[in-house]
Amino acid sequence: TAKQSYVEMTRLVPGQSYKASQFEKVLKSNIVNKRDLRNISWNGISDEHRARTWKILLGYLPTNSSLSGILRRKREEYRHFTSLYVQQYPSVRKDNDQQLIKQVRSDVQRTAPHIALFRIKRVQDSLERLLYTWSVRHPASSYVQGINDLA
Repeated sequence: TAKQSYVEMTRLVPGQSYKASQFEKVLKSNIVNKRDLRNISWNGISDEHRARTWKILLGYLPTNSSLSGILRRKREEYRHFTSLYVQQYPSVRKDNDQQLIKQVRSDVQRTAPHIALFRIKRVQDSLERLLYTWSVRHPASSYVQGINDLA
């Protein structure tokens, strides 16, 4: 019940702040209650819990404990699409693929130019692969200028 859930959330773990204790209890349960997670996230999320919390709230990670299987599948899908990207030589790419890659490359070059990390060729190549793969995986929205800022 909701009252039991609240009581469980309010028990402190030794050595942790109240808020950290709440996150630990919610995130370590077999089935993460998104409403509880959203409520405790309202006033901020600690660095320690931020990545996992946002992945759950955005629907990237499941709310149940089958996390490892889902992550494995998503990583396999990514490897599959990036291998297709790498295997396609520029001369055999379709016109729309070439236009997509041109747009992605253009945006990658404009990504946070004041941050040295984004000027490293290897980082730019990774960002290009990631954005291309995302665009191919989401044809309904495809690639739109500025989506590089989300990566």
